[in-house]
Amino acid sequence: MVACFTAIAIGNFQRSRAEQKQNAFDRIEGARYDAPIQVGAALVDAAILDKHPANARGHWLADRTVLIDNKVHNGVAGYHVITPLRIEGTSLCILVNRGWIAAPRLRSELPTLPAVRESRVDVIGIAHSPSGKVFELAPDHSKGRVWQHLALDRFREWSGLTLQPIILLQTDEVHDGLVRDWRPSESGALKHWGFAIVWYLAAAAAAAGGLVASMERRKPDE
Repeated sequence: MVACFTAIAIGNFQRSRAEQKQNAFDRIEGARYDAPIQVGAALVDAAILDKHPANARGHWLADRTVLIDNKVHNGVAGYHVITPLRIEGTSLCILVNRGWIAAPRLRSELPTLPAVRESRVDVIGIAHSPSGKVFELAPDHSKGRVWQHLALDRFREWSGLTLQPIILLQTDEVHDGLVRDWRPSESGALKHWGFAIVWYLAAAAAAAGGLVASMERRKPDE
């Protein structure tokens, strides 16, 4: 019976994970239809703004653009293009993920990036609160344009800029050739539902096995 109860407990855990992921996915999808929140001179609350539409007005700092390596789109290797936007009327900046660009055939070469406007721009996107820790095989001491991952603290130290605690995933269409496909294809809940079913079946099998064993033990006594 211990095996049966253990399998049920694991199944319940997987079911709970499935429900959590589905609820999070539904919340993100629902938030996409909210009115954009203006990001201005005051520091925003990253936890509140995370996954919500947002917009910022200011000027691009193209010379501080970096490329985040190992980003794959439809099976093609490439980069995410990160450019800071200095918010109008302030010294505060917000990092904008402008989208994906394919890598050249020769990995020693860098892609030619589309130019940005020098005049004031309004950028619309989805606010993203980056996680504080990432998995690294080795410390990323990148000082050039190509980074292995994006960390706000590292970018702040490298650039000398004061940053909002979020990244803006740009969604407005500017016809610059960059790919902006930020929507998850699914919630990921189906995988956990599958695990839950497997464990519930295992619990049923354990219960059935225990019942058969109990009946077998009774036969000699009878």
